Amino acid sequence: MKKYHISLINIPRYGHVNPTLALVKKLCERGHRVTYATTEEFAPAVQQAGGEAFVYHSSLTIDPKEIKEMMEKNETTLSLLEESFSILPQLEDLYQDDRPDLILYDFIALSGKLLADKLHVPVIKLCSSYAQNESFWLGNKDMLKRIKEAEAEFKAYLEQAQLPAVSFEQLAVPEALNIVFMPKSFQIQHETFDDRFCFVGPSLGKRTEQESLLIEKDDRPLMLISLGTAFNAWPEFYKMCIEAFRNSSWQVIMSVGKTIDPESLNDIPANFIIRQSVPQLEVLAKADMFISHGGMNSTMEAMNAGVPLVVIPQMYEQELTAKRVDDLGLGVYLPKEEVTVSRLQEAVQAVAGDQEVLSRVKNMQKDVKEAGGAERAAAAIEAFMKKSAVPQ
Repeated sequence: MKKYHISLINIPRYGHVNPTLALVKKLCERGHRVTYATTEEFAPAVQQAGGEAFVYHSSLTIDPKEIKEMMEKNETTLSLLEESFSILPQLEDLYQDDRPDLILYDFIALSGKLLADKLHVPVIKLCSSYAQNESFWLGNKDMLKRIKEAEAEFKAYLEQAQLPAVSFEQLAVPEALNIVFMPKSFQIQHETFDDRFCFVGPSLGKRTEQESLLIEKDDRPLMLISLGTAFNAWPEFYKMCIEAFRNSSWQVIMSVGKTIDPESLNDIPANFIIRQSVPQLEVLAKADMFISHGGMNSTMEAMNAGVPLVVIPQMYEQELTAKRVDDLGLGVYLPKEEVTVSRLQEAVQAVAGDQEVLSRVKNMQKDVKEAGGAERAAAAIEAFMKKSAVPQ
């Protein structure tokens, strides 16, 4: 097998970077050189996986409160467009004398697609969330409106950058190969997806950003509560969780994010461990329940561990996942506006006491394990390159 220089272009978000790290490690183990365009924050994780970090400067905010405000104003599309405008020249400089044989790009890392067009190299799309095809589009009416508003600016930019004319709709068109980090059975409208899509399940590897957490597991069931890394600035929610499970039989580990001091929550019960961040994979390996925001990483990690969910989505995509979890019988969907102490208790009780839910979760866990993960993804990439006959 020929060895290739593979470039991976991504956006600086844990939900998009984390699924790729085990794949980077696997490709490097197979002898390929992987350069990863990312920000300084994620460079250590890339390097630990064996890749070379090509650092760019991002205009995307990392503050959870600002991210939340941007989502509520439906400004995500415009911010990603602006990000692509600022990053593409940086990427061109980084790869000017180091042309890759292949570019892997996250499905919303538009700059990766544009760079591939500019360098005339083959591409593979990485789907850290739901894949999109001619039958299913990951969007809503507000998002479509924003896209239409940005279309003229986008076309002008393409012309100025001497790139082929392409519409936002075309950017959602599948590539010849699309690697999806979920089992096919979890994909919405999965029956409409053909062989262009390789559903490999979650690509899980060792995390660098978190320390180990000593969990003294006893006879009590263990519950993890986390709203992820981007939409976790909700102190009222954490206080409701404390009241809901204060006098319960649950042992609770709760992650509250970097913007909240755990001590500020006051009167923390003895059955609670509260941290700004926790080693999620480690905790899920011992957990019996997960109250989650429904991020795709968290959802797949829960299924990999065989843990049922109560999903409280914080944005549109997570609402799709919450409904998918509910439709597949893997847990329950609890809308954010309906969250109260009593509703939290009811949702957890409904899931924890249902053996049919647990059985379906175990079946999905089987699908996750059989999907192939990073090993299958790496093999699919090599087969694609062999078929493309790219010179060494």
